[in-house]
Amino acid sequence: MTSPAPSYTPHPYSDHDWSSTQATTPPVKKPDASPISYHPDIHSPGLESAYNTDQGKEVVPQEERPQAQGYGNPYTGPFPVEEPTERKRRTVCGISLMVLLLILAAFIILAVALGVGLGVGLGSKKHSSSSGSKSGTNGNTFNPAYLSKSGAFNGSGLAIASYSFGSGGYGVINVYFQHWSGQLRKMQLMSDGTWQGGDSTNIVATDARNATPISAVAYAMDNKATWHIFYIDHHNVIREKISDNTTNQWRDGPIGELGLKAMNDSNVGLQACWYGSFYGTADYVHSPIPGTGSNDTAQDSVIGMHLWYGREPTVLEEVTWTYNTTQWYRQDNFTANGHGGIGCFSWGKGSVSYLMLVNLDNEVQVSWKDLNTSVVATPQHPVNKWVNTSVSIPHAMPNTSLGFTNYFYTQLDDGTIGGYNISFGAENTHLVPGDSFKIPQKGIAGTHFSVTAIPNASGGDSLIVFNQVNGSDITENTRDLTSGQWAYASLPVPPM
Repeated sequence: MTSPAPSYTPHPYSDHDWSSTQATTPPVKKPDASPISYHPDIHSPGLESAYNTDQGKEVVPQEERPQAQGYGNPYTGPFPVEEPTERKRRTVCGISLMVLLLILAAFIILAVALGVGLGVGLGSKKHSSSSGSKSGTNGNTFNPAYLSKSGAFNGSGLAIASYSFGSGGYGVINVYFQHWSGQLRKMQLMSDGTWQGGDSTNIVATDARNATPISAVAYAMDNKATWHIFYIDHHNVIREKISDNTTNQWRDGPIGELGLKAMNDSNVGLQACWYGSFYGTADYVHSPIPGTGSNDTAQDSVIGMHLWYGREPTVLEEVTWTYNTTQWYRQDNFTANGHGGIGCFSWGKGSVSYLMLVNLDNEVQVSWKDLNTSVVATPQHPVNKWVNTSVSIPHAMPNTSLGFTNYFYTQLDDGTIGGYNISFGAENTHLVPGDSFKIPQKGIAGTHFSVTAIPNASGGDSLIVFNQVNGSDITENTRDLTSGQWAYASLPVPPM
C-alpha cells in the first residue's frame, strides 16, 4: 500500500481498460501444467494494493537574449565626422578574425545553454527521485543517494493489522514496515496509547527487497488471533510469514513454496484481501462495518484470502486460500495494471465484492462483482462479471496507493490524501454527496499508506492513516470517524 515511494514510468498498455458500463476481464489462458493447483469454487472479491510513478520538474526554456544590432549608416551629427578608413582585416588560418570570434562566441553560448539544460535536467531527475523514482535501467535498482540512514526505509511499504485483545500484552494495532536496514519489522500500539517494538527484537523478515509492498491480514477464529504478512523477497518471489497469539513466533507460510514471481520492477502491485467474516469470536471488538453502523459481523460459511500480485506490467495473478487449509490455489489471471494501486471491499454482508483502481486518465474507478452464481442475472445486474459503476474520483496521483476502511482513500495530484464515503449497492453504488475530506498534511509523492478505523477511549471510533512525510518517518494521521480536525504524530521508529 515509497529514496521515497517506488515509482515507474507508466506503460501505455499497463492499466486496466474498463468499459463505461461493464468491465469484462477474460482470464489469460492458464497453462496445462502448473505446480499450483486450481481451486474449483472460490471467486475473487478483489483486493487492495500500492505502487508509484516518476514525478519530475518541467524543464523551463531559457529566455533567448536579444543579439546586438550593428549600425547600418555612418554617423550624421551636427558636426562633420571623418569617415573611418578601412583597415585590412586580420585572418587566422585563412579565416577572418571577426568570423572566428563569432564562431567561438557561438560555441560558448551553446556550451552554456547545454550546461544549463543539463543542470535543470539533472535537477529534475534528482527531484523525481526524491518524490518517487529510484528505478534504474535494471527495473529494480535504487539510487544510494536517497536511501535513508535511520528510521524507516525511504519508500517503506506499510501495512496494518488491527485487533483488540486487551489482555496478555496485546495492543490494538500492529504496524508492519521496512526499517532503513531493509528488515521488515513490527511496531505495536498499546491500549494506553504508547508505541512499542520496531527494534531488532521485532523482526518479521530479513529477505525483503527494497521498498517491497507489504500486505497484512489478521483475523480471530477458534479463540486464536492470527496474522499473515506478505511481501516480495530479493529474488522477486512472493513470501508469507505467519504468527499467532499461541506461539508468538514468525514462520514461513505455504505461499512461498509455489515460487510465485513478481515482475522485476521497483513498483509492483501486491495485496492480500480477506473475504468473509474477519471475526469469529464474540469478544473481538472492531469499528462499524461500512454501511451498517453496526459492529456486528456476518458469520460466513466460507472464509479465506485472495492475493493478487503484479506478475507482468499488464497481468495480475490471483491465488486463493481457504481458512483451515494449508494450500494456496491459482484462481485467475486478470488483465490490469501490474504496478498500480488497487483497493477492495469484500468483507461485508452479501455476495458482492468491490474493486477500486486508477485508470490511465488518473481517475479512480469503482467496479462490483456478484459472486453468487445462483442469482438470476439481468442486464442491470450481471453475475460473476466485473461491472463499472458511476463512481469516478478525478485528479488522482498516477502512483497513488489506495485503501479502504469505512472511507476510501487515494492520494490526489496536489499531494493530499483524500477520503470519500462510498455507498455500496452493486449497480446503485455511488459517492455520498458532501461526505469527503482531505488530510491537510501532505505526504511524499507516491507514499505508501495504510488505513484503518478502530474504537477509541471515548466510546467512539477513530480514522487512522499511516504514511510517510519525509521519507525516514512513519506518520500517524488521526481523526474522529464522523468529523473533527486531523492530528499528527510520528511513530518512534528505532534508529537501529
